[in-house]
Order: sequence, then C-alpha cells, then structure tokens
Amino acid sequence: MAKHISKKIVYESPYFNIVDVEIEFTPNLTRHYEIIEKNDTSMIVPINAKDEVILIREYFYAADERQIALPKGRIEKGQNALDAANRELQEEIGYKAGKLDKLGVLTISPGYYTQKTHVFLAQELTESRLPGDEDEEIEVLPMAFERVEELIESGEIAEARVIAALYLAKKFLTKSKL
Repeated sequence: MAKHISKKIVYESPYFNIVDVEIEFTPNLTRHYEIIEKNDTSMIVPINAKDEVILIREYFYAADERQIALPKGRIEKGQNALDAANRELQEEIGYKAGKLDKLGVLTISPGYYTQKTHVFLAQELTESRLPGDEDEEIEVLPMAFERVEELIESGEIAEARVIAALYLAKKFLTKSKL
C-alpha cells in the first residue's frame, strides 16, 4: 500500500504550492512526485425564478480567453464549502441563495492536483451584491437550461468541471420533479 513518507514545498504562491512528495510503494521502492496543492473551491449552478440557469462569461488568464462558466471560487481557510458558495454567488452574479443543495465533489487530474470542487445547486435566489475579487467585469448570462447542451456541443462551454456540474444539476432537478 502506497504511503506518503515526506513532503517539501518547492514553490509557494498566494494561489497554490508546488510540493515534492516522497511515496513509499514497498520497503524497497520509493518515488518522488511533484504535486500542486491548491485550496478547494465551490462551484454553483444557480437557477432563478424563471427556471433559467445563470452562467457567466469571464476571462481565464491561463487560457488567455473569455469562456462561459459557472460562478465559483476558492474556499478560504476556516470557511466551509456552503458559505463559500453563497459568497461567490453574491460576488459574481449579485444573488444569494435561499436554498443550496450539494450535488457532489469533483476532482481535476488527481495525480497532480489536490484541489476538490464542491458543486452546489442554488435556488430561491434574492438580490444581494458583495464586492468581487476579479480584475475585470464578469458578464452574467441567464438562459434556459435546455440551451446548455447546445453550448457544450458548440464548444462555447468547454471546462470539464462546468460540464460535469451542469450534468449533476440536470440529474438532480429531473429527480426532484418526479
């Protein structure tokens, strides 16, 4: 059974750490791996009173492009995923949720990345704005949930976590209507 023997921070930033981890697989076999440690995030699928999903379009600096996404953000130290979800809703789309249902937890490349994304469905939205931490304006895009599949098929929604979160939300909403 593999176990962590040691870890050493190789690079530290306000957003992530690169860590060298020594893993022991057997008494005679150890290996070093570099991993990225990053705070977990909350991602929210907001549904308004018109049964529209509220998507956003924002700039992603690593991809150097604006993409359609869902509200999301870092869970700060000492904060729980649910509170982070409601904070991000207020910062990014100007609403808070009266009802938040946890849909699941997603990982991205778990061989290299520690971050988990906690996915919530937000309903019973009321206007409430908190100042955000983005460097540019986020465009808010309410639309019929049925249009989501078109956006995925056309490549306008391409982030795997967003696609997975929308799938989880659709499944949850379909079950709740039965």
